[in-house]
Amino acid sequence: MNIASCGFLVSNSKAPVIVYYAYFDYWGKGTKVTVSSAEPSAPKSIFGLSQCSSDSEFLTIGCVSGGFSPADFLTFTWKDPANKAQTDFVQYPAFGSGEAYTKISHLSVKKSEWNPQTSYTCEASNSKATLKATITRPAPPPEQPATVYLTVPTKKELENGKATFLCLAQKFLPKTYSFKWFMDEKQVTNEINTYDASEKNGSVTLYSATSILQIRAEEWKTGAKIKCEFEHLKKKQDREAEYTAKLTLTLKPPIESELFVNNTVVLQAVVSGDEKKVKEASVSCKVKNEDVTLRSGSVTFSQDISQYIKIHRIIVDTNKWFNGETVTCTIRDRDIKQEIHCDKGDEKTPNVTIYRPDSNKDTDQVSLVCEVTSPKLGDIYIMWKVGEKSREATTSFPIHRKSSTSVLSILTVSKQEYEDPRTTITCAVKHAKKGNISAPLQVSTSQREPPEPEKGFALNCNKDVLEEDEFRSLWSTATSFIFLFLFSLTYSAVLSLLRVTQISINRVLDIYSFLQMLGHISQYLGHFCKNLHTVSTTEVYVG
Repeated sequence: MNIASCGFLVSNSKAPVIVYYAYFDYWGKGTKVTVSSAEPSAPKSIFGLSQCSSDSEFLTIGCVSGGFSPADFLTFTWKDPANKAQTDFVQYPAFGSGEAYTKISHLSVKKSEWNPQTSYTCEASNSKATLKATITRPAPPPEQPATVYLTVPTKKELENGKATFLCLAQKFLPKTYSFKWFMDEKQVTNEINTYDASEKNGSVTLYSATSILQIRAEEWKTGAKIKCEFEHLKKKQDREAEYTAKLTLTLKPPIESELFVNNTVVLQAVVSGDEKKVKEASVSCKVKNEDVTLRSGSVTFSQDISQYIKIHRIIVDTNKWFNGETVTCTIRDRDIKQEIHCDKGDEKTPNVTIYRPDSNKDTDQVSLVCEVTSPKLGDIYIMWKVGEKSREATTSFPIHRKSSTSVLSILTVSKQEYEDPRTTITCAVKHAKKGNISAPLQVSTSQREPPEPEKGFALNCNKDVLEEDEFRSLWSTATSFIFLFLFSLTYSAVLSLLRVTQISINRVLDIYSFLQMLGHISQYLGHFCKNLHTVSTTEVYVG
């Protein structure tokens, strides 16, 4: 064979040692050959190592031998449990100095092929001795079941239309696991994401995993039962959650149609919550310790609040209600109580005014505003009539000013109804007052005559100068048309804004500021008048 060589003298040993690097032509880099006149020493120790566990299908076992010299005068041999020599092991160059070198070798073994009752053999040998180590498969770390939790959606998330559930399994071993989700006992496979993580606990690795399910809030609020199933070690752990709404009782003011058409005060006691609790809730109501009649409805699901509700109609004596007596309702066997009464205010007759647009050429619908104003306005109830038919409208919350309080009611009718000269549109108002409670305040408008001020809406500049009647009439007509033109212009702009943005009724209340502005304009136009454009109301007995 063609052998090339080179060498150098190792001078830190007691005997001269010459190290040669020799290689065959076909070996490429060759191999290291140490030539030494020193006496080799036998390995003094050997011990085996084994990996406790791994995420792969292999385990790594190792062998460490030390205390020998020279460095390269030691070789390893591996044998499997059947005493068959292994060739695919790895050994590393020795490290150390003098007469004490250490060398390491390792072998990868398939878990499935290594019976825990058998062992592998590692031998370290040189010309002086052979040491042997037996490596048995270590016992696997103890199995550890998971601790499983299920979290439910937050209130804020439900308000945004989503319901997210988290199923968390913590600190389990081994890693193999699975999640399953069920809604009303039916498996859910969509909208699921799963994540896992690991953490070291000494020599043992523990695992945690999270699965996330997201559904629509409506599905959860309708009483769906959500179940997370975590399977590990051939055992299943279930965690369940079911939507439970807090049982609540709400009292609502008189139904306006009952109040105006039947002259009867009918309140509503609304019980809301989950279906079972709403069904079982027993409601009773009293006025000054006297029981009042209740008519209970059936349990239905409200899309507005995504809960089950049951409405109890409460019949209250009309006089007692407008006298301000308190109605108290409770849910039996529960600490739930609500009270409601009529705020009488100053019991003075308020001013009632209807505002209507001057032109509706570009719209199919027409909106009219009824304003009720008083220095100290109590609870009021408004009902509209279009012809002979009663209509409910949108009524604002009270608008408090420095010297008065107002309520606005907005009625929308078709353009055809509004322009029909035979149609009279009436705004009727009931409030706590002395005298006949059944007679509402009424203000009407129609297209039978050109738009002009309501009854009492008149100009009175100088009672003593009859010669100026014609001038006053002309001025009254002019100011009225200016007033209506400004009203129509601004009203149309406000109405267009409302239709585009669909703002809530609370923002509609800003129309009141506009009405105040019109009052100031009228005062400036008629600055020389003592009493300009005063709206009067008429009391008409109905029924």
